[in-house]
Amino acid sequence: MLTARMGATMPDVTFLISDLAGAEQAENLERALTRLEFVDLVNVDSEKGLVAVSYEGGEAELGRIGGAIEEAGHVAEPSPGAAPDVD
Repeated sequence: MLTARMGATMPDVTFLISDLAGAEQAENLERALTRLEFVDLVNVDSEKGLVAVSYEGGEAELGRIGGAIEEAGHVAEPSPGAAPDVD
């Protein structure tokens, strides 16, 4: 878990992106996710096909993150064992 500057707890989630190829796609995906107002940090590893996201919110925001990944043209699934701790 990350703690934002304001003291809010930020859930972390990691997605497996099976069709992520190259730095350009990684940059486009990172831009798409950072446009979401509740996303704090995004780390895209195109070599491993992983996207880590720290965000403020719950299940609704998690759904919007998944939707943004799909809108960017990628298929994503939560990484095994990396489910967010959302109350």
